[in-house]
Parts: sequence; structure tokens; C-alpha cells
Amino acid sequence: MAAEHRRIDTAADAIADGRIQAFGVVLTAASRLERLLGAVMERESGISHPMFEVLLRLAAKPEGAPMGDLSRRLVLTSGGATRLIDRMIEAGLVRRARSAEDKRVQVVTLTEAGAAKLVEAARRHAEELDRHVYAVLPPERATAMFESLDELSLHALEALPPLG
Repeated sequence: MAAEHRRIDTAADAIADGRIQAFGVVLTAASRLERLLGAVMERESGISHPMFEVLLRLAAKPEGAPMGDLSRRLVLTSGGATRLIDRMIEAGLVRRARSAEDKRVQVVTLTEAGAAKLVEAARRHAEELDRHVYAVLPPERATAMFESLDELSLHALEALPPLG
């Protein structure tokens, strides 16, 4: 789908704009895959996809991650991140403590139960990704798509204003 670069003067122009259509395809595909794969994750593993993302990030940072970093990386408000982490603490998946270096900062770390839940959920999630992504797209197209989306995601992360 080639992006058409023409001026938008009317509603019809907006509808016909290839850039807008292409971005709509990205959002629609992401939303549908999130609904499909997120529902399986909740049903099979008992955790939401955002919880899974937190567990992945914490597994990569055994020293823990500051709450602000988690909210920014997950594109959540600080309140949204706090509520998510509170639910994960209740479930025994993570713990939160004040930073030794800066008492104003709260650091979240993975528990043993959280690591076990991550492994369980990741195994099932990988099966679903094989079924709904890698069986649909040839490997070279999937790789190119994910590399491009990662590049766009990093750009957007750098361009986003800090969340309050």
C-alpha cells in the first residue's frame, strides 16, 4: 500500500489519503492481534498482556525498574502504572520498594512467582504467535515488518512528552 502524498482539502481527500489508510491498517492489525492474543493469555495464563509486558521488562532488569521507566515504556500514565503494579503485587508477581540511591523513586522487581508466571505465559504466547503471525507471514516479511515497527516505536518513544 503506497502512501499517497497529496493535499487534504476535503473529507473525501482525508478518506483517500494513503498515509492515513496505511496507518489505519497498522492500528487495526495491532488492535485485533492484541484482542486475540490478549484473550488467550488471560484465559490460559491468568494475566493481562500489560502484566506480561511488565514481567518481560523486569526479567531483563534483575536490579529492578523505576516506576517512571515502566510507565513510559508501557505508555501508561503514572496512575495507570501504579494500579497495574498494585494488582501485580497483590498477585505476588512483583514487589515494589524505595530506591537505595533515591528515596523518592520506587523500584519494581520480579518475584520468583512472577518469573514462573512469565515462563508459563511466554510458552503459550509463543505458540499463539506461531499460529497467528508466523504461520501467516513468511519469515522474511515478518522480520522486515517487526524491524520497521520497532524503528517507529523507538522514534515515537523519543518524541513522546514525559507522562505525568
